[in-house]
Amino acid sequence: MSTRGVIARANGEGFVGRYHHWDSYPSGLGQTLYKWAQQMDRQDMLHLLLDKHPAGWSTIVGTDPSLPPGYVNSNFPTDNRPQCYCHGDRHEDIDQVLTDRNAAGAGCEYAYVFDSSLHFMTILSSYHADGEKMYGLFGMGDPKAVWRKIAVVDLDGPEPDWKHLDSK
Repeated sequence: MSTRGVIARANGEGFVGRYHHWDSYPSGLGQTLYKWAQQMDRQDMLHLLLDKHPAGWSTIVGTDPSLPPGYVNSNFPTDNRPQCYCHGDRHEDIDQVLTDRNAAGAGCEYAYVFDSSLHFMTILSSYHADGEKMYGLFGMGDPKAVWRKIAVVDLDGPEPDWKHLDSK
């Protein structure tokens, strides 16, 4: 089952970013973003993830950022390239912008928001007004859900306990 998320830049009090479909919980997408931030120039990383692929991502989890992105229409791709929705076997010509205002309604459960210094990544999780964790399903969520901060990751610091963050 997919866990939807957003990879984003901070924008005032909110965020602006791109959709990420599979494994967007902290031990999946969060850990991958942390590792990529150790391997790449962070400006280049966000340019790749947010500016060059406007249709968003099937997944970047467990992929090699040095390979050219492109969707592979197979249950078992032969390489571990990042799987975007705008290159490769898919050519979606959409500019899917997700913000703190519309992402939960689109079913996104987590947001990974990079600050302007690119030293910190804030992990947010969506919650219903009654305090229950919001789970997206089939691209639908709760448009009234609120975002709660579950962690601020120092990208220059030690790697967090991702499994612990999954439980928050």
